[in-house]
Amino acid sequence: MVHLHSFSADAGLRALCLTNQQQTDLKTVKWVSETVDVGDNPPGVFAPISEGLADHQGVRNQIQLSTYAHHIGNNLTDLYDFMEKNLQGAVGGLHLLPFYPSSGDGGFAPITYKEVDPEKGTWSDIDRLAKKYDLMVEFMVNHISPASQEFQDFLAKGPESEFWPMFIHWNEFWGGEPTLDDLERIRTRKPEAPVLTVDLKSGGQEKVWCTFSPQQIDINVSSKQGEAFIRDQMKALCSRGARLVRLDAFGYATKKRGTSCFFQEPEVWKVLDLAEELANATDTRMLCEVHESYQTNISLAERGYWVYDFALPLLILHAFTFHTAKNLRRWLSICPKRQITVLDTHDGMGIDDISGLAEVADVDELAHTVECTLGCDPNFKYIFNKHTQKYESRPHQFNCTYFSAVGRAFPQHRERMYLMARVIQFFTPGIPMIYYVGLLAGENDLQAMRDSLGSSRGINRHRYSINEAEQELQRPVVQALLELCRFRNSHPAFNGETHVNDEVEDHLLEVSWRNGEHKATLYADLRNLCFHSDVTMEGKNGKLELRRYEVGEMASPPTSGTDDMQSSQRPAPQKQAFADV
Repeated sequence: MVHLHSFSADAGLRALCLTNQQQTDLKTVKWVSETVDVGDNPPGVFAPISEGLADHQGVRNQIQLSTYAHHIGNNLTDLYDFMEKNLQGAVGGLHLLPFYPSSGDGGFAPITYKEVDPEKGTWSDIDRLAKKYDLMVEFMVNHISPASQEFQDFLAKGPESEFWPMFIHWNEFWGGEPTLDDLERIRTRKPEAPVLTVDLKSGGQEKVWCTFSPQQIDINVSSKQGEAFIRDQMKALCSRGARLVRLDAFGYATKKRGTSCFFQEPEVWKVLDLAEELANATDTRMLCEVHESYQTNISLAERGYWVYDFALPLLILHAFTFHTAKNLRRWLSICPKRQITVLDTHDGMGIDDISGLAEVADVDELAHTVECTLGCDPNFKYIFNKHTQKYESRPHQFNCTYFSAVGRAFPQHRERMYLMARVIQFFTPGIPMIYYVGLLAGENDLQAMRDSLGSSRGINRHRYSINEAEQELQRPVVQALLELCRFRNSHPAFNGETHVNDEVEDHLLEVSWRNGEHKATLYADLRNLCFHSDVTMEGKNGKLELRRYEVGEMASPPTSGTDDMQSSQRPAPQKQAFADV
């Protein structure tokens, strides 16, 4: 007989202490001993799994924490101590956002990769973290700070500088000035041409390519000097024990006349080949960061590179909003297996990333819901209109903490829905990453957004003192999330194969993982917005048994702002549609 152990609320655990504004059906969870007989071999519980086993290339298949060096406490020492004290078993990898000396953009305007910003820590701190966790570090292929030694030499010596060819000379690139057609084709991230006029110390001026802010000067990666710089800096960085190097904004590094100057082939593959050569020398892996149509990441993954699943955040909100798992199921069936899954990052939820993965009308309506109903602020990309000769904005990412986004949609069930989103993330093929604000189920920080001088990204970059972070850890939703992390890190099924059941009704999501006799299956109902997971665990007699994880019982289905169906009119949860019960 196969027995089902129920993972449910236990009266002996601490009760929820929530304000009236946070009323929820979340219950504290714990494995309990009662068993339910579900037959010798219930259909679906041991269904065959068809997808291929993912090769993690030596990367630990455990939750990764993404954070700044000084946003939990004041420095790397504080961060290490916090993780050691509070996150044992919950986190196996650490993505450190830029900790180098920088002149702007939250560290993404690096002056050098050979030093640690002394306000954040030392190389000894980095070494200690790398020995304990799979460490991921940042490398900006596309640009460097104007305060760097290389660009300062450029300004001081002009054409006599050895680094003169290392930067892209605007007029030389275009053979004069770009035409209106040229400007219309370029992918830009600011409401003006990607060019910066700098003053040379000799008294002249020079126009150089500048995709982002004036603190980020583009590198000519095709020049000998540009390649030499990348080799020198990346080699030094990889020698510090990192398991992964995240290539930030590398798609902007390839520029050709008559194109968008973004992710140009075959040049982009030459850039990645160079980075891979340098990474492989120290047994380091590369993670390619690109916000683009999902086909781009599939193409990267087919060549063996690690990629992000930037489509997942909005696809889950799409599923919650429209009560359908159809688009989400499609993505989980075709998404790369060698990927880092996210719901939140230091940037925002990418809009281009779900292009083609849902109906266009749905995406437009979702974008309206996310911005107007959920209160998410967009940051933009810009398109030059050659007829008006002005730059027009297009939403590029939505900035909002994921907990706040879910909370605005389901205020009475915010904790449950947040955990549901995380469970879906944990069952998605790939290695899950949780942003530090998400780990603490953080709210939007409007003051940080105001302090960031108009940048909407500050809304999701709250700085926690150690005391504040440890207080947040005591919230039941955070404790439940940490237990989910430990489950995802330790269960053998997630080192196996995955299967998405496409034979169920559109509003149902069923994802299974299997590794030998070990099995874990997620059942989620997007109409009634409830879920449970059945997993094999070792019983008292040493044999594997099935146990169920669930977060309380819902008295009535929550309603979102886009669904006007009364809860009393909705059908009851169709448990019979799930294959195991």
